[in-house]
Amino acid sequence: MSTPASPELAGTKKALVEAATSLFAEHGFDSVSLRDITGRAEANVASVKYHFGSKEALMDAVVEEMIGPVNAERLLRLGELSEPSVRDLLRAFHEPLLSRVKGSDLSEQLFCKLMGRLMGERPYQFPPKVMAQFRRVAKGFVPAFQEALPHLTTRDIFWNIHFSFGVVSTTLMHGDLLKKISEGAVGAEELDLTMERVIDFCEAGFKQGGNA
Repeated sequence: MSTPASPELAGTKKALVEAATSLFAEHGFDSVSLRDITGRAEANVASVKYHFGSKEALMDAVVEEMIGPVNAERLLRLGELSEPSVRDLLRAFHEPLLSRVKGSDLSEQLFCKLMGRLMGERPYQFPPKVMAQFRRVAKGFVPAFQEALPHLTTRDIFWNIHFSFGVVSTTLMHGDLLKKISEGAVGAEELDLTMERVIDFCEAGFKQGGNA
């Protein structure tokens, strides 16, 4: 039987995850060093090895903390739907990101950048626990999309979901760039409205004929 961690050790572990989360959001995964993380967490480098084993394992802990609740809410929302439309399914799939933004201690801008990085910079490097979650999500959503869009194949649905990840990732990470390029034509707006735009776009793409 394992001994519960002391409050001090638990506090250090939490501080490391919070520091890593903020830094990864600000600078990306590869640009942040262990010393950057421990400096912000006011901990020593050995504490990372003690609590996580490596920087990579700490990165995995951050990913699990950010993505786990999103996937759980996706499955919960899917289970509450009866004969869902494509738009219903897209809402169930993408809107949990909004819930995570609103429940995060990070600023909206930083959180959006981090979620964009998670989907854009590490698409095939998720830890096993998170990959298992995504597979459960796929097993639920792919058949539901096929029922709503019987003219599409399983392959079509997977590609469409993949493309929708790209749309969301770019939207979350590069909103500021769009404002600059548009020279004021696109200004700041509520994230809920931006997500509606994303769902509008993805809905049209999903309904388009596939390439079997």
